[in-house]
Amino acid sequence: MRVKALELDLREKKSLTKTCKQHILSDFPSLEDLAHDKFGEVGFCIFYLDDKVLFGRYDGTSFLFYKKYLPKPKHIQKMRLFNQNKELLLWRKRWNGHSGNFAFRLRVDEEGDNTDVIDAMQLLWGTKANSLDENFTELSEKRGMKIIIPLKGIEVDDGEKRLFILTRNYINYKTDDSASHESETDSCLKTSATPGDEMSKTDDSKTDDFSYMQASYFDSRFVSFTDKDGKLLGW
Repeated sequence: MRVKALELDLREKKSLTKTCKQHILSDFPSLEDLAHDKFGEVGFCIFYLDDKVLFGRYDGTSFLFYKKYLPKPKHIQKMRLFNQNKELLLWRKRWNGHSGNFAFRLRVDEEGDNTDVIDAMQLLWGTKANSLDENFTELSEKRGMKIIIPLKGIEVDDGEKRLFILTRNYINYKTDDSASHESETDSCLKTSATPGDEMSKTDDSKTDDFSYMQASYFDSRFVSFTDKDGKLLGW
């Protein structure tokens, strides 16, 4: 996936996070229990497996994938379950035989404290669309890349008609040199005047130690599939 260059549009939004550094999963039903307990709303999901990337839907209780495929937790490197208001991010720390040690972060917008955010559009691979059934479409390119997405009626080409994922990037400010990433994120989601670089600016106030404000993306989440004009799709 590639990031679409956008003019920076910094704005404030209420947002809060809840994190868990250790959660044991043994099978897929245990993952569905976690999703229902922490997320519990309709949304889309992306699973980053050891051998592929898997897109699906979530109905508030169960996941739906093409041909009812269910990934094994031991192969899950990371999962994003998201809608317009929240995202549950899960990542594998270690797999121990019959169960695994995972961590997760739940981010909920419109709650909590104000934070600065920047939205960006991440370009998905695919210049040709082929409808598979009433819920899924295959996107492909001449070079052989293919992904199956949980949308219907999608039209793409090798020009401007493409499919994107809207991402939201949350900004952290610190008064020293050490702006750090505080959670697991996808490196390809970061975007700035130079994608992936940090932004810094001088603190106008005079202080004894001449500290300055350092800004960095400390969290990113998926929001929705969109078209090139930013229209949200699938809701």
